[in-house]
Amino acid sequence: MAVSESESLHNTQKLKSDSDMAAAAQQLMLLSDEDSSSSSSNSVKKISSDDHREKINQRSRDENTWGKKIEEIFGTEEEVCRPKKRRYRSIVSIYQATKPIFR
Repeated sequence: MAVSESESLHNTQKLKSDSDMAAAAQQLMLLSDEDSSSSSSNSVKKISSDDHREKINQRSRDENTWGKKIEEIFGTEEEVCRPKKRRYRSIVSIYQATKPIFR
């Protein structure tokens, strides 16, 4: 029984580290993309709202592409089943269920 519990704990920790690694990789890719785009334009310009919307749309498309690349490299993230939260009886329900003791 202890072996299966340790294997389960190891698998849970592995899933957490894999999802952390995927998130870190995605952040690094986004930061490197922002760095390269900001270094290419050093002059200050006013951006029209249409240009701003287009940049936002382009960024969301890029994020989707990076997300797919990360899933391709690391695999899809599996859901981790957490143990059911223990529920305790209230004192009121215990008193209602028991008979009073008279001496």
